Amino acid sequence: MIEHVRYRAKLVKLFRQKKTVRSAFVEDIRKAQKEGKPRETYSALEHQSYFEESMIDEEISILATDNSIRMARRPFVPIPSRKTGGIWEQCHTIGNRWVLTSKGISELRSSLRTKRKEQVELVVRLLVPLTGVIGAVTGLVAAIMK
Repeated sequence: MIEHVRYRAKLVKLFRQKKTVRSAFVEDIRKAQKEGKPRETYSALEHQSYFEESMIDEEISILATDNSIRMARRPFVPIPSRKTGGIWEQCHTIGNRWVLTSKGISELRSSLRTKRKEQVELVVRLLVPLTGVIGAVTGLVAAIMK
């Protein structure tokens, strides 16, 4: 539970950071255009903005991948191989990291839901007969006590 709260807090922080970077660069680009600076100046700002935002996007992808893998390892859900097409992609901006694509995260979450459903069904299968036995014992005790 605490890990999930930390994950969500980091995610919110990264999205705020992305919004701040975007608005700062938009302001700088507009300022450069109003001052009549050459096209290269605000083109460079646009490129730098794209680079900064892509770094934050990759940090978000790394965070989501790490969280998904952490959640999958607990109940021993298999993690897709990097050889599987369309599941993994390599980060372009941040080092030599591999992250799950949206499709990969979706498949991993689907596997997690299936595993949880199996676990809940097992508990229910055990509780139903146990409830019947408890009812029978209660009835027997009530009949004996009269």
